Amino acid sequence: MTFRVVSVRGIPISIHPSWLVVYALLTWMLAVGYFPQALPDQPALAYWVHGLVAALLLFVSVLLHELSHSFVALAHGMSVRGITLHVFGGVSELGEEPPSARAEFVIAIVGPLTSLGLAGVLWAVGRAGFVPAGSPEAVVDYLVVFNLAVGLFNLIPGFPLDGGRLLRAALWRWTGQLGRATETASQVGAGFALALMIVGVFRIFGGAVVAGLWMILIGMFLRGAAEASRVQVTLREALGSLAVRDVMTAQVITVRPDETIAELADRFWTHHVASFPVMGAPAADGRVRGIVSVRQVSDVPRDLWPTTAVESLMRPLTDDLVVAQGDSAYRAFEKASRNGFGRLVVLESGRLAGYLSITDLTHVLALRPGGVAAKRGADRRRLRPAA
Repeated sequence: MTFRVVSVRGIPISIHPSWLVVYALLTWMLAVGYFPQALPDQPALAYWVHGLVAALLLFVSVLLHELSHSFVALAHGMSVRGITLHVFGGVSELGEEPPSARAEFVIAIVGPLTSLGLAGVLWAVGRAGFVPAGSPEAVVDYLVVFNLAVGLFNLIPGFPLDGGRLLRAALWRWTGQLGRATETASQVGAGFALALMIVGVFRIFGGAVVAGLWMILIGMFLRGAAEASRVQVTLREALGSLAVRDVMTAQVITVRPDETIAELADRFWTHHVASFPVMGAPAADGRVRGIVSVRQVSDVPRDLWPTTAVESLMRPLTDDLVVAQGDSAYRAFEKASRNGFGRLVVLESGRLAGYLSITDLTHVLALRPGGVAAKRGADRRRLRPAA
């Protein structure tokens, strides 16, 4: 769960609850560590105020880093779902993979260049005497070090860090295969993450418990992100050439909104499926009103089943539950993974054309190496039962 705070050029900026934890931690570290050394003989309250301001400016620097990625991605015709600030900094959520190795390189390199550029500008401004001595100078000096560290750290060739994406861009350009490049870059990233965690363990035994734990957490985060990125590209390659019509269930079992939950439960038992589209009356008009799942039924006390209508339980049909026959199967997989149901209604000209579930798509992934693209007709018959 995230909280949207602002939008920049149509890009929603959100904050994850974990951001509050790291913001408080950074404020504390600055208030009890850095500022008492940089500004001795000031009251404790002043150190805490400086810490709050400096920690906020650190995240502004992170936001500028991520905005640079997003702006360049938009310039290359990509969509940007948003930017989220979290415990490990921030992430730009791009709607798709870059269209080329060159685009990947440019989108990746602009982030570290932004951080290093900020460090350089702030350093030059400070040395030119434009920053007053005392608190402002101490804050600027810390921002210089922070942005320098962020820029250099992101250049490490460990996917999904920016340096890892630069490595992937080079491998992509060399091999011409995004999947192969992603696999190699992810392995390098996983190796770097493991090394970071090992160093963190040694730091803990050396007495630097907080720093060591932080390195281990970052390593775990990077390792998970590298694996997630690898899986995403694998899914894209497996499903990208297929359309929804190739994998959807064409013979769809539906229910009426006026049926009771008791009748619905019998249908679940009879057909061995986990959800149904809910059709309006008359059903012949092909208009879908929503989706109802077995999980929703389990939330209703059993004694209310005979008197509760499906209409009161169903989830109304919205865009996140709908896909078209000609849409990419990968796009459908992304949408189904995010909507909380794992299922999609396939509409054509507003009428029910089919039904698609994560199970259908999982079958495709299992069969794909055997040549599902070459024998879609036969595979389609085997995929139909999953609803």
